[in-house]
Amino acid sequence: MASALNAGTKYWNVGMKMDNALDSISSKFLKWVQPIPIQRPLPINEKELSAIESLAQRHNLLMLLYVQLKKYYNQNSKNIDLHNYLEERKIAFLTNAAHSMRQKEIEKKILSLLKKEQIPAIVIKGNEIAMEIYNDPDCRTSVDIDILIKMSHARRADTILTKAGYSRIDENPIGFWFSRLHHAQYVHPQKDDIIEVHWAFGIPNFFRLTSEKIWDEVIYTDSGQYKLSPDMMLVQLLIHHQRHAFRELKILIDILWTMWRYESEIDWSAFSEKLGDIGLVKTTQITLKQIRSLWTESSEEMQCLQKLDNEMNKMRCKAPGFLHSYFKMDIETGNLFNTTKDLIFFRLVLDRRSAILFSFLKTILPFPHAIKELYEDKRNWRLPLNYLRFIRWRLGEWRN
Repeated sequence: MASALNAGTKYWNVGMKMDNALDSISSKFLKWVQPIPIQRPLPINEKELSAIESLAQRHNLLMLLYVQLKKYYNQNSKNIDLHNYLEERKIAFLTNAAHSMRQKEIEKKILSLLKKEQIPAIVIKGNEIAMEIYNDPDCRTSVDIDILIKMSHARRADTILTKAGYSRIDENPIGFWFSRLHHAQYVHPQKDDIIEVHWAFGIPNFFRLTSEKIWDEVIYTDSGQYKLSPDMMLVQLLIHHQRHAFRELKILIDILWTMWRYESEIDWSAFSEKLGDIGLVKTTQITLKQIRSLWTESSEEMQCLQKLDNEMNKMRCKAPGFLHSYFKMDIETGNLFNTTKDLIFFRLVLDRRSAILFSFLKTILPFPHAIKELYEDKRNWRLPLNYLRFIRWRLGEWRN
């Protein structure tokens, strides 16, 4: 009996040591990728660097990790393991930098193409966030290129891009998507890059944020370019985080860096009112809890986090405990997007009950004008038949 207890204690201690080691790696990784500079030397060896790299790779944060480690090494250049790691990863970083430069050239061509036709456009996410928020154009990888235009220009932009050789991924009329999606996807004629042309940040009718309201907060810079205001940049990221079911650490880090970058520029009380008007209270509450749970110490150093948290606690709308629990972020397991569950639960984060109910109904019953666009049939008497066609297609899609 005693030997069995000793054996159990031994394995429990080993398990505790493994958990503590894992916590240490996660803790160091999160410190490296946060915006608050590390003031004192943080010991790190070759084995830890390898484990941290695995975490960064899992969350698509390798380039940010490289840039952050390089900054730290420039200040504390005594760690040989860190020096060797940076040297070995330099080629990978430069390869990504070349990819970013190629994407920038594509962005310029698309913006120029739209500008010739008097269509204002902005690059959002990707390289724009890397430069604006992180002050480093190469610290962030992006699979696609995101362009924002006004919804009223979307049909014309579709025609322009199609004539220029860009092919849309789906064959449905673009008007069908105006009440169902927030973007159209195109493929570059030579490079196979995916270009997403947005007219909104998230699924229409989830939030009270029209294309016109977004463009009311677009800034025209001295260099003759358009960019989102600090408020609207953060709103975009919060909606993006909700759209990905609060699963992506990369988006959460974008939000953390944005808050840190604009801490003194945003009026957090007025911004909270804006979040309430848009319908982003629950989304913000869940996001802030994720940040506090991952960066417990660092979050206390950012006054804006506390200010925003206090303002959110004043709101009548509250995210229930089961949603906080469901969307708790575990950076070790990755919390991969669960298509079935997450598509249900991320709707429950909407502030208004009517929006939650409507989000489910419109999945299978689109607006009449969307059905007319889809089947290119404007006749009202054909609507019931076309609705049946759509429901049949939708159910078949779900079965598959």
